[in-house]
Amino acid sequence: MTSPTRSDEKGPGAGHGDDPLARPAVERADPSGMIDDVVAQPAHLREALALLRDMELPGGDFPGGLVVCGIGGSALAGEIAAAIIGSRAHRPLQTVRGYRPEPWVGRGTFVFCPSYSGNADTTLEYFAAAHAAGATVVGLTSGGRLAELADRRGLPLVRVPAGSQPRTMTSFSIVTALCLATAAEAGPDLRDEVADAADFLDELVREWGPEAPADSLAKSLARALHETPVMIYGSGPTTPVAHRWKTQLNETGKKVAFSSELLEADHHELCTWGHLRDPGSWAGIFLENRADQHPRAVRRMELTAEIIADTGAPTHWVSARGATRAQRILSLVLLADFVSVYTAALSKVDPSDIELISRLNRLVG
Repeated sequence: MTSPTRSDEKGPGAGHGDDPLARPAVERADPSGMIDDVVAQPAHLREALALLRDMELPGGDFPGGLVVCGIGGSALAGEIAAAIIGSRAHRPLQTVRGYRPEPWVGRGTFVFCPSYSGNADTTLEYFAAAHAAGATVVGLTSGGRLAELADRRGLPLVRVPAGSQPRTMTSFSIVTALCLATAAEAGPDLRDEVADAADFLDELVREWGPEAPADSLAKSLARALHETPVMIYGSGPTTPVAHRWKTQLNETGKKVAFSSELLEADHHELCTWGHLRDPGSWAGIFLENRADQHPRAVRRMELTAEIIADTGAPTHWVSARGATRAQRILSLVLLADFVSVYTAALSKVDPSDIELISRLNRLVG
C-alpha cells in the first residue's frame, strides 16, 4: 500500500526560494487583516481568561449539564470545549444547532448561547426559549440583539471585542464554554491548562505564521491543497476539529471541503474513494491525536489513509502537538486557521469575503 504523506514530520527548513506566503503576499489578498487575528489567537485565549476571571458566573446544581446552542464557529466552540474536557467530564456536555430547546432543557440545565454578531436568529430564539423554560442561561456577543435581550431580561452576558470576523474570535467562546462547564460542575477547572496552551500556541505561531519559512507545515499544506477539493477526517476528540478545518477552508479559503468522522466513515464512505473518475483530484487529511484517541481508532485511521492513498488520491497525516489535551486540540485549530488564510492568498481571494452568506441573512431577515 502507498503510505500517506506524514505532514506532521515536516517542519521549518531552508524554504523554497521566493515565498508566495510571506506576510506581504498574504496581506495583498487579505485587506481586512484576517491573518493578524489568526496570529492573535494565543492573545485571544488570554483575553478570554481575563474577561471570565472578572465576571461572576451563575452557580448551582445542574444535573442536566451544559448545553451550548449556536451555529457556525459558535457551535463548534462548544464541541471543541467538550473535546478538550474529554473523559474529565462529570456531567453531559452537548452542542445543539436549532431554534427550539429540547424537551429536557429547563431547571437544572445550564445553557450557553454564543453569537458574535448578536443577531443569529437561531441563537436568539433558543436563548429566550431556554430562559422561559427555567434554564440558567448565559450569552456571549459583541453586541446586537442578543446584548439587548440579555440586558432587558437581566441575564448574564459575556461581552467580547467587536470588529473582527466571527470565525476568528472562536477562542472566546471556547474559553467561556470551558468556564461554564466548571460552573455547572460538568468539568474540571481548566483555566491553568488553557493559559499554558496559549503560551504553547505562541511557539506555533512563530513556526507556522507568515514570517515562518516557506516550507513550514501550514504553508506546505496550503500549497498542497489550494487547488484540490478536500475531505478531512477526524476521530474522537479530533472530530470537531475536522469540522473546523472544513468550515475554515469553506468560508476563509473559498474551497470545496468536507469533514467526516472515523470510525463511521469506514462503514460506507470509504467505498467512494475506489470509484472516483480522477482520484488525484481529491485529497484526504487525517487529524491524529494519538495521546487522546483510542489506539484501535488510530490504527483504523492509519489503515484508512493507506487505502485511500492506494487509490491514487493524495493524503496528508497531521498530528496534534502539545503535552496537554488543550494544547493538542488547540494546535490543530490554529493550524486550520493558518492553512485556510494561506489557501485564500494562493487563490488570490479575499478571506473575509462572505457576500453569499450576507445575502442569505438579508433574505432570512
